[in-house]
Amino acid sequence: MDHTTEFAVHTGDRCTAMEAAGAALQRAGHHVESTGGTLTATTGNRVLTILLGALVHPSREFRRYELSTTVTGTSTTITLRHSGHGTAVSGGEIGAKRRHDAWRSTAAVIERALRQAGVLSAR
Repeated sequence: MDHTTEFAVHTGDRCTAMEAAGAALQRAGHHVESTGGTLTATTGNRVLTILLGALVHPSREFRRYELSTTVTGTSTTITLRHSGHGTAVSGGEIGAKRRHDAWRSTAAVIERALRQAGVLSAR
């Protein structure tokens, strides 16, 4: 399973890119918090996920992602990574497939938002 996904944006557009990504995550049902240039997006119920594992409906499974920026010259890399939901998400093969599907969906939401905002750049 993927653990990070990187998006390249022009350094001058990094604030716009983070705002676009945060708004897209909120529209997708995540609770988004901003702390010092990092966004943390959470969704689902941690307690239900711990107690019931794969029996929890996929829309209620706990997920937490982090978006951070790294500036190198005239380019900024926005990195999406898992953030601390590993022990809450269980369910064997079913849980692994759900995690992978949720990861791909979240990365696609962010990529689409960055493309629509016109801030995604080619590396």
